[in-house]
Amino acid sequence: MAATVLAIGKMRYAPYREAADEYLKRLRHYLNIQEIELKSEASPKLSEMQIKERESLQFISQVRPSTYLFVLDERGKMFNSIQFSALLGKLIDQSQDMAFVIGGAFGHHECLRQRANTVFALSPLTFPHELARVLVYEQIYRAMTILKNEPYHK
Repeated sequence: MAATVLAIGKMRYAPYREAADEYLKRLRHYLNIQEIELKSEASPKLSEMQIKERESLQFISQVRPSTYLFVLDERGKMFNSIQFSALLGKLIDQSQDMAFVIGGAFGHHECLRQRANTVFALSPLTFPHELARVLVYEQIYRAMTILKNEPYHK
């Protein structure tokens, strides 16, 4: 069982990179997790829809059909930490690979939403993509400590 976080673009803001690296280090105690940064397709020659489609197809090409796919989208379902940990626990019990997708500035194309097993939102608020990545790592870490009955969540 492995987990992958896929995101458009590199983390350029050092404090976010440091925070992400800290959570990645902590997470590796619990599961095999990797981060894949994909190139933005943003170009003045392409429409917003074309950019979304190209970036979404990049994500799909990186994920095996059997992988449980979480797609972050502000219109998605919201979980509390206990619900999220229960879902991750179920997937871990089934030895199911997981991928978490954080899109680019224009969001996701419908083809990616349709491929997703779960479309979820961190919040109704909008976050910078780099901060969203840190929040995803933190929530996965929190879920793991809940599953292991460790004190972090309290």
